[in-house]
Amino acid sequence: MMKNCWSPWYYYDSIKSGSKACAATTIFFSTFSIIYICHCLNEGDSSQFFLPLFETDVDTTMRSAGGFMIVFYLCYIVVSVLMVLGINSDHRGLILPWLTQNMLYILMVIAFALWLQASYYHYLLSVLWTCIYIMFAAAHVYMHRCVKSQYETIKKGQAPNIIQLM
Repeated sequence: MMKNCWSPWYYYDSIKSGSKACAATTIFFSTFSIIYICHCLNEGDSSQFFLPLFETDVDTTMRSAGGFMIVFYLCYIVVSVLMVLGINSDHRGLILPWLTQNMLYILMVIAFALWLQASYYHYLLSVLWTCIYIMFAAAHVYMHRCVKSQYETIKKGQAPNIIQLM
């Protein structure tokens, strides 16, 4: 279990404040991603091969892929707010949705990075972008560990498992 946490922006000497910073980070990246997706859906530029909506068609597949991503990021914002509420009230049930969605996000980023490398292996730049995506996923793994430590701290402080008395 961690005792302190480096968020992507700052060092925190408690995992409670570090976990709140992780929530703020995910809210920031989710908001930025929603703005980018809306830009692409309004016929903005998504022509670079390392962008998430690169191989989507503006008229057909971009709407469904972009819609899914917008819903995913909106849910990410909601569970981040719930996590902050759970941390403030020592309610670990409100932290669990963020842990679940963050793990799903990590897997999606890694899958995209591997797809990028497999599809565009002949471009040297794809190696760079794959490494950047893997490092981004590693930062999210670290944030996951920080929040999981806060979850375990709350769990330890609460009542143990129910023991049936006879």
